[in-house]
Amino acid sequence: MFTILVVVRKKEDISIEEFRRVWKEEYGPMYKQMPQVKSYQQFHLTDRRKDDAEDKIDGVAILSFESEEDMNTAWNTEVYKEAAKIRESIMRETSVGVHVTGVDEIVSIIGSI
Repeated sequence: MFTILVVVRKKEDISIEEFRRVWKEEYGPMYKQMPQVKSYQQFHLTDRRKDDAEDKIDGVAILSFESEEDMNTAWNTEVYKEAAKIRESIMRETSVGVHVTGVDEIVSIIGSI
């Protein structure tokens, strides 16, 4: 299984309520149309940072595919290209906006997600 974690920050000109609505009701469901996606979860967050050293994080998504090749296939579909238009309307596209990382290992100490 190939899993990625995506840290997202909303555009500054959109409210948190609208961001969450669009991400949940419009953007997220598009992944159901991509058979390569085996799992897709959104975590809507309230950043509890104690300083202003970094921009706050508004959400995290975790996606799983059978392989990195399957992920690349999904990213080249028309459905993903349409989803990207929605993403671009609500999420910042900089390194402090959308940040994608690969998950090398999940260590569950107590329970699981």
